Amino acid sequence: MKLKNYKLKNENHFVAMEYYNLIMNRTFLVLILEDYLIGMKVNGLVSVENNNDAITSAITRSMSIQGDLENPYSYMKNSYLRKIENLDIYGAEILKIERANFKINRNEIESATYDERQKWGMGYYPHDGKVYIKMKNGKKKEFIIVGSQSGKEIENWINKKENI
Repeated sequence: MKLKNYKLKNENHFVAMEYYNLIMNRTFLVLILEDYLIGMKVNGLVSVENNNDAITSAITRSMSIQGDLENPYSYMKNSYLRKIENLDIYGAEILKIERANFKINRNEIESATYDERQKWGMGYYPHDGKVYIKMKNGKKKEFIIVGSQSGKEIENWINKKENI
C-alpha cells in the first residue's frame, strides 16, 4: 500500500520529534499498523526563531515551524512527504530512502510509556511530553509528541495488541 493511499485516522498514526546526537532533531510520521510501527522522516532539523541579528534570524526562520504550532501536521514538510508518498509502506524502499526511517515489529515491543514532563530544549513548541518505546532487545526510542496530540492516548494505541 502506498503512503498516499493510507488513510490517516485516530489511533493509527502520530507525529513526533526525536532528538539524536545530543542536540540534533528530526520529525517523524509514525504509522501504527497491526504488525509494525513504521516511522518516516517528515522534517529535518527544527529550531526556534532567534531575532538577535539579521543573519541568525534568517537561518533560524528557515528551520522553524511556520503555521499552527498546535497542528501536528504543521511539523511535516511537503518536500519530505513527496519523497515517500508513492512508496509501499510495507516495502523495503521506505527504509532505503532515508536511513533515519524505521520499522519496528510490534511483537518486539516490550512496552510504551508516556512521560508527561516537557522535553528540555523544545522552546515555544507545544508538546505533550514524551512516549518511550522499549524493545525486548533493550533498545529504546523516545518520541516527543508535538502539537496538540495526547501522549497518553499514543501510549495506549501502541500498547494495544489487537487489530488497528
